[in-house]
Amino acid sequence: MNAEERKDARGYAWGYFALHAGQRMNLFNFFLVLSGLILGAFPAVRGIAHGTRLVALLPTLLVLTAFTFWRLDERTRRLIKNAEAALRFLDNEWTVEAPVDSGPHCLCLIARDDYLTNMTKRKWWSRAVPTSYTDSFRLAYLMIGGVGIALAWWAWI
Repeated sequence: MNAEERKDARGYAWGYFALHAGQRMNLFNFFLVLSGLILGAFPAVRGIAHGTRLVALLPTLLVLTAFTFWRLDERTRRLIKNAEAALRFLDNEWTVEAPVDSGPHCLCLIARDDYLTNMTKRKWWSRAVPTSYTDSFRLAYLMIGGVGIALAWWAWI
């Protein structure tokens, strides 16, 4: 691969990465807004239709929403991993001198991020809290889905 082809490939890979990373964040933001609207509507609907079990449909919608957005996030995450693999390949073909701290060169962004993430995972607190977007997003989907299950159960009885 010559220099011009490498430049085009890097631009293509970064564009692909940026598109799907932005899409992932937009999906998560939309999920939070939609979940907030559903949760905010639940007390009002419960007050209007008090005594009917149909109120349980709203929190059930919340569970379905959490599941759907979790699946969309999984798909988008795989697309981002495709871009990361391409960038990692291009970084490996790029000859830069190794830095003094024995980690990957700062211009090899994906390899450097992997190295720093692995260094963070060795800390005691990283085992107790989410250390990646994936872990954080999954925790949010699980918590909001759990709230939906609890509210549906509460509305049903």
